[in-house]
Parts: sequence; structure tokens; C-alpha cells
Amino acid sequence: MSGANRKRRKRLKKNGRKRFNRILSKTLLAFIVVVAAGCFLRRPVMSKYYQWKIDSPKEPVEDVILEGILIDGKDVSGMNFEKAYNYISSNVDTNTEGNIITIKSSDGKYEFNYTFQDFELEFDIEGAVKNAMSFAKDSSSPDWWRQFKALEGGTVDFGIMSYNKAMVKSFVNAISDKITVEPKDAGLKRVNGQFVVTPSQTGYTIDKDTLLNQVYDLIDKRQFGEEVSFDIESTEPKHKDADVSGITGIIGTYSSPYTGGDDNRIQNLRNGCAKINGVVVYPDEEFSTNERFNPCTEANGWASAGTIVNGRIEDSIGGGMCQVSSALYMALLNAEVKITERFNHSMKVGYADYAFDATLAGDYKDLKFKNDTGCAIFIEAYLANSNVVINIYGKEIHPAGRTLKFYNKLIEETEPDEPVTKEDDTLPEGTTKVDLTAKKGYVYELYKEVYENGVLKETVKINKSTYLPRRQVTLVGTKKEEASTQNN
Repeated sequence: MSGANRKRRKRLKKNGRKRFNRILSKTLLAFIVVVAAGCFLRRPVMSKYYQWKIDSPKEPVEDVILEGILIDGKDVSGMNFEKAYNYISSNVDTNTEGNIITIKSSDGKYEFNYTFQDFELEFDIEGAVKNAMSFAKDSSSPDWWRQFKALEGGTVDFGIMSYNKAMVKSFVNAISDKITVEPKDAGLKRVNGQFVVTPSQTGYTIDKDTLLNQVYDLIDKRQFGEEVSFDIESTEPKHKDADVSGITGIIGTYSSPYTGGDDNRIQNLRNGCAKINGVVVYPDEEFSTNERFNPCTEANGWASAGTIVNGRIEDSIGGGMCQVSSALYMALLNAEVKITERFNHSMKVGYADYAFDATLAGDYKDLKFKNDTGCAIFIEAYLANSNVVINIYGKEIHPAGRTLKFYNKLIEETEPDEPVTKEDDTLPEGTTKVDLTAKKGYVYELYKEVYENGVLKETVKINKSTYLPRRQVTLVGTKKEEASTQNN
């Protein structure tokens, strides 16, 4: 093909594409015009339709209570405010004037009447209806979801009555206070040498919680014509007048001499006597000396005085109290009551012979006895003429002519360990000092001989007491003398 023909064919092809593009452009333009014209022609019809929908009058939606809502147990679903209010009002008696609530004891001895006003009881139908109308309707409320779920799960009941539960409780407490009496044991005092009995007293009480719930239930159910009754429970005292009325006189006594000069020790003797003087121990009751003496503090009347500490006499709070407990021990033995706990000292004390002592320590060493005489025991304790005097008053249960004799018996001796020496930097070098002397250890038993009209009837072992040996301790001085200096 010649070059001229090729050029002509290219030109024809190029012109064909231009014509196609012009035709396509015109076709698209015509389509757009037609569509636009159609939309323009239809606009008045569509606008008129939707404007009618907007401007058309709407049927008013009445505000009514949702399904599942009750007021005072009555279904008010679908009711408006007025209808619900009238419905509830016509079915409920809301008169609070003149009505009373009666609470009385089952024995008829006590009766209490209260008005609605006393409990601040009132009815509010209008408020209940308002709450019912708005319930679960405001989706913007933080409580809406909870309210919605409550209706979904069942019914919701709005009450129309309210009252002050705290007021009800205060009245029930007042009833309890008026009736309640604590039981009181018969007491015993010694006045001008004579015993005076304080009569026992029966206790009375009511079940406050049960009564309170009964009153709540009556009000909640609005059973105002009914009475609430309660029982009065009585509690007899543990110890009555007969328990303290049989004392015949002193059944046991003991005097423990002491020396003067140590005011703190004498203070402790006086304090110990004061803590047990006038104590009444009822039949079958157990007495604890520690319970009367503790705590062993200055605030409790005890002073610092000599007492046994690790084999030596040292000052500590309460020193001397064991002389009171030891005197009490011997008075109790003479009274022949049952000793249930007693401990001896670790070494002999100056105020009591071996096996005649009774030590106290913290809460683990005590002097206890149980009153097995069938009558109250009255303890009298005081200081007189440089003696700790203990008298046990009670009922003599042994025959006349009965006398006792107590004696101790050495059972065993224990030699102390070999002497020891200890260095002491407070003593001059080369000097010695005996810090503790050696003492033997002993085991003693205490016995009681019972005589009737001077005739020995029996011998009874009372206790076995072990006293520890003590080795001699000698101190050797190590303190060097300072070298003397001479000024020239």
C-alpha cells in the first residue's frame, strides 16, 4: 500500500471517532435533560403529598399507666390519672382520725393505745398515681432500664400508705423498758454485827423483735381493728432468799501476823483484805482469789513491795498479797469447805510454815474453793493488831464437839547444787560477796486431824508442797581501781 493511501485511511478513522463522540455526548445530554424535566414536572405532585402528611391533623395519644402496674394491689393498667385516682379512692378507706392501734400483754396487765398520728401514718393516693403514671416512661432517666426490666419480669405495686418505722420501734422499746426487770440474786450485808438479807427479785422481759414485727405486720396489712398481744417472760434469780438465810456464825477463821515498817506491803495487805471483804459466795459457786485481786496494777490499789522472784526477794507490784491468800487458805481449811485449786511458793515464806501457804501468780496460779455447805458463805477480811484476819461465816454442817488440828510432815530433803561464782564489775577486784545463800529443798505434806469430843476420828492429807533448793551464789569483783595521780 502506497503512503498516500495509508494517510487517507488514518484520516478517515480519526474522523469516525470524532463523530461517535459527538453523537454520544448529544445522547447523554438529551437523557439528562429528559430526567431533569421529569423531576421538575413531578415535584409539585410529591411536595403536595408530603405536605399533606405533615399538615394533616394527628389523633392525640392519651397518657395512661403502663401494663403490669398496680396501686395498693389493684390493677390500674391503661388508666389515666383521673380514672386511676378515682378508682383507688373509691376502694380505700383513708380516714386516719380516731383510729387506734392497741398493744397489750397476754395476761391483760398492760395495755398501750396509739393513734395513727403517733406513728406518723398517712395515705397519699395522688402521689402513688403520679408515680405509677411516670413509671418506665422516661428513657433518659438513669432508672428507666431498671424500671423497664421490673415490668418485663412481672408487676410493680405502688403503695398508698406510709408510716414512721423508727417511731414504731421507739414505742416498742418504751414498752420493753417499762416491763423489763433484771433478775436479782438475794444479797447479804453485815450491819452492826448482824446479817441483813437483800431479797431476791424475779426478772421480767419481752421479746421486742417479735412484738415489733407483729406491729409492722398489722400496720402493713391495715388490720387496725385487731390487737397485738405479747407475752411477758419471767426469769427466776439463781439465788433466792433461802440461800442466804441459814448462816449460823463463823465456821472458819485465821489470823496471820505481820511486822510494821514497810508501808507499801501494809498497803497491799489492806488492799487485798478490802477486795474480798463482804464477798458472798453462794451455794455450789466457785470463788477465785485472782478474779478478786487482778489486775495487779497500781491503778487497782497495789503498791511495789517485796516478793519472791527467781529465788530471791525483790520489789514488785502486789508484794504481800500472798499473805492475804495464805490467811484465806487456812480460814477455808478451818471452815472445811472444798479447796479446788492451791499452789505453794517456790521457797518458804516468813508468815507461813511449810505447806500452810497459798501463792498467786498471774492467771495461772490461783486459790479457789467451791461452796459445798448448802448455804451462802460470807467472807470478812481486815487488818487488826498487826494481823491479817479472815473470818468465814456460813452454816455449820458438822456436829457439835468437832475440832480440827493441822500439822505438816517432812517427806523429803533435797541438797542444793554446788555453789557457783559470778563475776561482778561493780565490786572491787579481788573482793567477794555472797549474793544468795544455799538452801535445801523440801517436800512437805499437810494433814488434818478430826476430833469429836476430844477423840481422834480421822486423819486426812490436805496437800503436798514442794519447795525448791537454792545453790549458793558468790560474786567476785572485777572492777579495777583507777591509778592514783600526783600533781607536782
